[in-house]
Amino acid sequence: MPAEDVLRFGPFNLDLGRASLSGPDGPLPLRPKSFDVLVYLLRNRDRVISKDELISAVWPNVFVTENSLVQCISDIRGTLGAEGQAFLKTVARRGYMFSAPLVEAPSEPVAVPLVSRRPRLALFVGGVLAAILVAGLAGWWWKSHPAAMALAGGPARSLSVAVLPFTSLGSPDDGYLADGLSEDVIAALARFRELTVLSPRTVAGYKGRSPSKDEIARDLRVRYLAEGSVRRANGRLRISMRLADAEGTLVWAEQYEADAEQVLAIQDDITRHITGALAVRVTESEQARVAAKPPASLEAYDLVLRGRDLLTRLTRTATSNARSAFERALELDPSYAPAYVGLGRADLLAVLVGWTPDPAGTLRRAEARAQKAVAIDEFNPAARIVLGAVYTRLGEYDRAVETLRQALALNPSDPEIYAGLGDALLYNGQVDEARTALETAATLDPRLSSHDLFNLGATYFLLGDQARAAQVYERTVARQDSNAFIHAMLAAIYADAGRKEEARREIAEVHRLNPMFEIESFGTLFRNPAHRDKVVAALHLAGF
Repeated sequence: MPAEDVLRFGPFNLDLGRASLSGPDGPLPLRPKSFDVLVYLLRNRDRVISKDELISAVWPNVFVTENSLVQCISDIRGTLGAEGQAFLKTVARRGYMFSAPLVEAPSEPVAVPLVSRRPRLALFVGGVLAAILVAGLAGWWWKSHPAAMALAGGPARSLSVAVLPFTSLGSPDDGYLADGLSEDVIAALARFRELTVLSPRTVAGYKGRSPSKDEIARDLRVRYLAEGSVRRANGRLRISMRLADAEGTLVWAEQYEADAEQVLAIQDDITRHITGALAVRVTESEQARVAAKPPASLEAYDLVLRGRDLLTRLTRTATSNARSAFERALELDPSYAPAYVGLGRADLLAVLVGWTPDPAGTLRRAEARAQKAVAIDEFNPAARIVLGAVYTRLGEYDRAVETLRQALALNPSDPEIYAGLGDALLYNGQVDEARTALETAATLDPRLSSHDLFNLGATYFLLGDQARAAQVYERTVARQDSNAFIHAMLAAIYADAGRKEEARREIAEVHRLNPMFEIESFGTLFRNPAHRDKVVAALHLAGF
């Protein structure tokens, strides 16, 4: 390693290569952004650094409030203890200055002691979270998708788990609660870097079905399956959870019964137990990533779950009701990040399907709401997914790509992030990279949306592989989930191949689905004029 990979100041060692901080008594916990702030301060020691400079350096192209920086400074001082107060000084009305003698040195090999496996609850007592060394294990999926690992910018994950949709055993009206709980457990688990966690959309097809565990594990190619049920009655909540390996061997099971108001604590306990049973090597900083701020009330949480469910229905009425649910949640808890994300998604949906007379203004409103969510919870990938989609629609492609790569760093298992990144890369002119991202999304989520499959087919078309583009579009049509743009591209591909009758059939379908279809507005998002010209020329050839 280069000499500057370890920065030594006072009794502390800051290892850049391992992204770790240690003191006289061993490793010290520090959140990732706090670590980045400390590195910047050390690199610019003995100089007053303004808050604006620090925010620009640590949160590039991301809107955060000054409070995020203040929290990081407090985190650093708390971790360094008494020395931190002396080293890190506040300069009134100017910023911060770090003053400490600094020694730069090469990092030294660290001997990792072997530890025996403890009972699952003991894994989370006193930070004893390293029961099995998983770093040397290679995950099946990441081995077979090295391009995806490169996109994620991180090492392969070794443990794969699918959290199946929770079953609602109570009122049919509580289906949204079961869906919301399973989605939030998935989101929490996905923040652990050692885990590959399949997305809610990937496992949604198993809702209401009862295939065998080995069939599910084989289809999804995971090592572990988690399943649960929820029943709410008379103000009480009962949640049952089971975790089994692919062979059907029970790893862990638990049943919770408590007041409904305790649902958030129960959810957190489920997450800890599953990761404990899988013996994930979780550091305290990674544990902090899971501890996103809960809402101030169960009602706010419940409203967000209802809003999410309403958004999936893709109707104007349901979307309006979802917006009302999110707004009511924010009245109850003005600092609840998922509610801001929900409002941003509602705005974005209104733009994509043409439900707003002011697309640009609605996109800026979605941007502001997603930025607010990031400011509240910097580890929320869903907020960055919304931001990336907004920036793509605004033509701010470089910003969109950077934002979605940040989301991917937070959760390299989410197909929605890969699909959003592929969308941004495609319209930014990086077609081959877009193809890789979208293929990864399709592998992770067999039910990828028609919009994302349109993008995947477009990458093949622009790369000259019209046969594969046609296959993607034909499969989308076969599942009766296509749109006018897919039929238009199929018409162009068929016409180019001399399949005139099929081309005419697709043109008729385009006009049936969208009587106002105009070639002039097709592909206007392409940053590279040559890409749009290629698509438009093909459509002209088809007879549009």
